[in-house]
Amino acid sequence: MSSAMAGLCQRFATATRVSLTSSVTSSVRRGVSSAPRGGVQRCAAVVEDASAPAPAPAPAAEGSEEEVTLKDVTRKLMDCRKRKAAANAVDLLVSLGRAGIQPDLMASTACLGACVAAGKMDLAIKVFEEVFEKGVVVPDEVVFTELIRGHLASDPVAWARATGVLNRMPQYSVTPTALTYNLLLAKCADDNQYERAEELIDRMAEAEVEPDKWTLGSVKKRRSIRSYAKKVLLL
Repeated sequence: MSSAMAGLCQRFATATRVSLTSSVTSSVRRGVSSAPRGGVQRCAAVVEDASAPAPAPAPAAEGSEEEVTLKDVTRKLMDCRKRKAAANAVDLLVSLGRAGIQPDLMASTACLGACVAAGKMDLAIKVFEEVFEKGVVVPDEVVFTELIRGHLASDPVAWARATGVLNRMPQYSVTPTALTYNLLLAKCADDNQYERAEELIDRMAEAEVEPDKWTLGSVKKRRSIRSYAKKVLLL
């Protein structure tokens, strides 16, 4: 990882109280207060020698100044995704924590997407760990497809990591649908990965994943894969 990337990861981790090293030297840092598994963890400013954490930021109330700020930051994050501006996206998400505003799913996904679009998968994984894995925001299927998309775009293709993400989805109470499988099958078709596509199609059938109107189109480049999908998924 480059020194610049390491610096970005460190800033982000500090803002959410997740240290990237075994020691924490700053006297004031931002963090995540843990809740039981399945609950929501909240961002909080923590003073090193304080006996109790400072009040955690609550979700922005409708029509409040915080909501306006969150919407504005989210719009900027979506623009960062278009521009593939990973560094700016992370800074924007960190700015919410500094303002005491809890990010929502849309803002967090946009930040993750910006990192993926920029090809900064180390940073994308770090965003996932700090925000979604720690329970600050509950992930949905789109979050995981963003990660899979990034791994599939790697050179060489990180198939093990992509399928690893697929395997982890149920741990977050997210069930993969055709949205996820179409993405994986399309890459199989692009790279003529027949055996891998066959395994994915079998997995769809076993899990009773309903194909959608785009499933067949995702494998249109390869007749062999398309034929197998038709046979197994009854398309």
